[in-house]
Amino acid sequence: MCLIGMNKLQAVLFTSVFLVGLLLLGLGLFELGSTVAFLVRAEQTEARFMGAVARTGGNHGGTFLYPSFQFTTIDGRSVTFTSSSGSTAQPYSDREQVKIAYDPRRPEDARLLSFLTLWIAPVLLCGAGLLLAGGAVLVRAGLARQRRGRA
Repeated sequence: MCLIGMNKLQAVLFTSVFLVGLLLLGLGLFELGSTVAFLVRAEQTEARFMGAVARTGGNHGGTFLYPSFQFTTIDGRSVTFTSSSGSTAQPYSDREQVKIAYDPRRPEDARLLSFLTLWIAPVLLCGAGLLLAGGAVLVRAGLARQRRGRA
């Protein structure tokens, strides 16, 4: 991308926003790759909701409930895990069944098979990265076109 014709402030702003966008896009693609790699090696099964772990804190200072689930691995071991996604309301009823995926080598590495748990981080990071990097390029192209029109 050519920075000729931009004053120093414009060049610094463009470069900063563009690089932050590329960084976010890179992180999003890394998260996407990690999620896909996890799903490729994972076993899928049903888990039973066993209750929620209450943790206080966060930005609002209230209590979040993190659901705990129990499942049986393919080799018959019983495993309990607590989701990393919490909410302020009880999301499941007692003993409710949910679909999960777990790493057979490390069954404690289990995740709910839901959009929020699996895909929200890659989607948000890639989206923000594309928005910033693409927006910087479009603004730069628009300014260049406007400058050519005046010349």
